[in-house]
Amino acid sequence: MKRREFSQAAAAVAALGYLRLDGAQTVSRPGARAAAAVIGTNLSGMEWAMPGLRHSLSSAPNIHFTVPRKADVAYLAACGFSKNRLPVQWELLQPMLAATFASPAVQALVGEPGSFHAGYASFITGILDAHAAAGIRCVIDLHNYARYQDFRYQPDGSVIGLKAAPDALLRPYTTDSAQVQVRIFALGEGASLKPAQFADFWRRAAARWKGHPGLGGYGLMNEPHQLPEPGAVAENRQGRDDLTILPVFMQAAIDAIRAIDTQTPIYVAGNAWSGAASVATKNPGYPLSGSGLIYEVHAYLDRRSAGHAFDWDTESKTGPQGAPISSATGRDRVKVAVDWARAKGVSIALGEIGMPIDDPRWAESFRNAIDLVLQNGFEVYSWMGGNHWPIHNFAMNHVPGWHQNKTLEPLVSGVMKASAGIAQATLFDDGPGHAPAGTPLTLTVYARGHLARPVRLSVALKGGGKLDKTQLTIPAGANGQDSFSFMPAENQLATLSYSLDGQPAGQVPPPRKVFSLADPVAFAATSLGDAAMAIIAKYSACKWDLADGYTDYLLGAPAANGQVVRAVSDSGYGSSPGNAMEMLNWTNKDSPAMGSMSLPVMRVEQGRKSAVFGADTFGFWCKKSVPEAGVQPNPKNRTPYHLEDAHFAIAALSIASKNSQGVVFQASRAEENHASELAVVNGQPVARWVDAKGRKVQLTGPDRLVPNQASVLTLTSAPGQQALRVNSALADSSSATFAPAVFNQMLIGWGFLGYYPQGGFMGRIHAVITGKGVPTAAELGVLEQYLGRLAGASG
Repeated sequence: MKRREFSQAAAAVAALGYLRLDGAQTVSRPGARAAAAVIGTNLSGMEWAMPGLRHSLSSAPNIHFTVPRKADVAYLAACGFSKNRLPVQWELLQPMLAATFASPAVQALVGEPGSFHAGYASFITGILDAHAAAGIRCVIDLHNYARYQDFRYQPDGSVIGLKAAPDALLRPYTTDSAQVQVRIFALGEGASLKPAQFADFWRRAAARWKGHPGLGGYGLMNEPHQLPEPGAVAENRQGRDDLTILPVFMQAAIDAIRAIDTQTPIYVAGNAWSGAASVATKNPGYPLSGSGLIYEVHAYLDRRSAGHAFDWDTESKTGPQGAPISSATGRDRVKVAVDWARAKGVSIALGEIGMPIDDPRWAESFRNAIDLVLQNGFEVYSWMGGNHWPIHNFAMNHVPGWHQNKTLEPLVSGVMKASAGIAQATLFDDGPGHAPAGTPLTLTVYARGHLARPVRLSVALKGGGKLDKTQLTIPAGANGQDSFSFMPAENQLATLSYSLDGQPAGQVPPPRKVFSLADPVAFAATSLGDAAMAIIAKYSACKWDLADGYTDYLLGAPAANGQVVRAVSDSGYGSSPGNAMEMLNWTNKDSPAMGSMSLPVMRVEQGRKSAVFGADTFGFWCKKSVPEAGVQPNPKNRTPYHLEDAHFAIAALSIASKNSQGVVFQASRAEENHASELAVVNGQPVARWVDAKGRKVQLTGPDRLVPNQASVLTLTSAPGQQALRVNSALADSSSATFAPAVFNQMLIGWGFLGYYPQGGFMGRIHAVITGKGVPTAAELGVLEQYLGRLAGASG
């Protein structure tokens, strides 16, 4: 390893705050492990601009697709992941297939036949550069399922309804959706997607990226499936795929690459979604001719091996979707591929396997499968990493989060590290912060990552109450935890703290206050801050204070004046084990080609911190899951309330000008249009709600806010009762009852509805509190006064 790479990786590990037990247990990068255990993830995000591509403007970076950031790659390298898979979209990289007859006018908009789109290709180069800088490698994966979505070209080379995009970052489109077709791999007469076109793509890719130090392989085609019947040219859904199609296409691509690049590995997918369990029966034409070939297989753990079901209890029962699963299901599936590879004398890679996050039984099944693959010297790539907005806290993900001012490692990472023998972990704790005297509270300390041996912590108590134990043991292995009980005394503020011999303070969870105050409102006369936190604890509410703003949720540091802010921890009591209420900004701004949106910027005045937003700012986002019967009925990652629930939100802010507007705080569902939000419209404070049936309620303050002066806005809602308060005074109210509407996100400084962002708030935000229930007027007054003091409000 080069000295520069070692220094960068070591610094990254230090920044992540990994627990160090001894020098042998923490690795700064894959190093010697890489040869024995190649692990990585799929950096998903660049392949999402479907299905509206070509017949709508669904091609905006950071909205319809997202390029993984350099920070994503650096973080994975610091965790010991040595190679990643990068799904890319064929149509975005090569907008017009080779040998397409297109008129000069069409070519002027779409591109020359066969040529690569300069901007999208630069995104790929940037990701390869990031891998090279981190000392790891990346496989370019053509994620198109043996298909290509194209325009219909007329005999004169025109496209009916073709329009230029209004922005250089968007792609041209047709106003007539009938002028879009899906081409598919076929060998029959009249085939619309031919081996020569596929080979042309890979010839160009090899010529462009051959020899790049970050390139780890060419992934020829992701999950071919439902190919035409023999002699046909259209998709078939009857299970009669012509199994000879794929070998012809794959061999053409292999030959094209090897004519240019004789060294870089080539990943060859199989028929039937590249299923591990069917590789031996669905690919009679394999192995193919060529050196350095790795046969890519995929396996998921649900009954259909589709990766679309996440409830263990449902999947482990007999049902119509296949045989019930067990802890051996994944291992049994990949064993078919391992045995086939051994019999054929070839290498395989488990290119996709996912671990649902809500039940430890999935982790056992996942570990059993990847253990077998790694023990046989083959590669493993989890599904799915990256940083596109739908991926965050999806039921199956490899996306880091943020909690207690530290990067929160995804659960799947700990299991993969354990299998690969990489010992790194970070400790967190969670639990309630309020209970009446004599009512026990359970708190949990947990590791994210992998511990090679147990970790023992001491718990100390300051204040009244009783601990059931003062020593905790986090077991060796992946994502271990231990819990303890605290019995609060009457009318007390207690502080719990942790210690770990020989470890820096930042490697244990921060001190935690627990309240049993009989009258938190009255306690405000003694300590406004503690009284407010007691009320926040009572309602298990979230608090996001820009005093906790960090430059990044990956390898970040406390944000100083003028720096971008990308991460704010929940410093309230809304988080629980497996459900951190993080506020993140994962927008990729690595280059100007990512779009014109801006990011929140830290402002420090008289020692007080706030985030500055503008009309084009993409703010902070806490993205969660939604319940879905039979699929994910009770996800741990969820918002604290839905629209029909009693809830409240309080924000301390200042507007930039008398005409400022934009969303201050929003709870909503990203894919729908229902929401509960605080906003400003032409300088006036607004609370508004839209339910699942389209009913709208808006409350408006009678006066404009004063620019550059701190104000506190409060929204409360319960069935039959909504209110807007401005600086602790009731400004407007209503008596609506809303139809049920599920939320899966909360945002600060902007909104996101119907798959699209809303305008950013024009001003500064100091802090936001939100929770389920409706505090009393006196409790709201304490919270409002507390936030006002954080913001420097007078009075």
